[in-house]
Amino acid sequence: MKKVKIVTSIYSDLYGTKFGGRIGRRDHYRWSLLSLLKMTDADFVCYTSENEYESLVEFFYTNEKISEDRLKLKVFNLDENNSKELIKKWKNYDHVKTSDRCFEIQYMKFFWTMNELSDYEYVFWFDAGLSHCGLIPNKYLSIPSSNNNRQYYESSLFNNVFLTNLIEFSDDKFILVAKENSRNYWSGTVDNRHFTKYNSSKHIIGGFFGGVSSLWPKIIYLFTKYLYKVTEEDRRLYHEEDIMTLMFRNHEELFNILDFDTWWHENERISGLNMEEHLLTNKSFYKILEELN
Repeated sequence: MKKVKIVTSIYSDLYGTKFGGRIGRRDHYRWSLLSLLKMTDADFVCYTSENEYESLVEFFYTNEKISEDRLKLKVFNLDENNSKELIKKWKNYDHVKTSDRCFEIQYMKFFWTMNELSDYEYVFWFDAGLSHCGLIPNKYLSIPSSNNNRQYYESSLFNNVFLTNLIEFSDDKFILVAKENSRNYWSGTVDNRHFTKYNSSKHIIGGFFGGVSSLWPKIIYLFTKYLYKVTEEDRRLYHEEDIMTLMFRNHEELFNILDFDTWWHENERISGLNMEEHLLTNKSFYKILEELN
């Protein structure tokens, strides 16, 4: 059996601070990570703050009986992030306080993973909050629970079959997930002069990515190179997904891509949108998870 590690983080109390982050995600991240832990063939490590550490110990180790061998909790002070001088130079602190994204966490996805490569054949990053009803339809949220909130995050799609097929799909390359960005526009890119050949038709997402451990150092090097180059030249901070999109387009030979068209699924109702018609021609994100099962 291949040795696999999944790296993630939980910082659920950053909204309104100098870091920025989504509001009201405390239970969401915990129940979702518990669902991801059904990939029992992988070891997990979760980075978190000193403030949250004890409550996460109680939740995972005491209440949910998750072994410390399966899930290691590591305290990390975001002030000590690898890109702190770059972030300090270009961050708009007033804007970030009301933002739902944290630049420190976005960039540390790569640098945290760099710390976890030893002794593992495959390493993946997964956002702790990836398993939830906004991305996954009711038919895959079927595990009964006495906790009314848990049912919205507990999905059957994350399991060892999914993990095995993810590894097989990665082969000797690096997996990225790409959203269609032309018909269903989602995000801009870094300035097009940074691209070897500009193409914005796919937007790489940061929800999960990774692959064979031997390739990670090159990926981390490229991410770091582009992060510093585009930030200094464009005099602004970009989301990690924008840097990843640039990295993908300039080095497509390194990657195997999982494609989807829309975040929405059949149980959602979006004002002004015929969901049944929309899903006839657009592949939902959860279909990637379904296909790997």
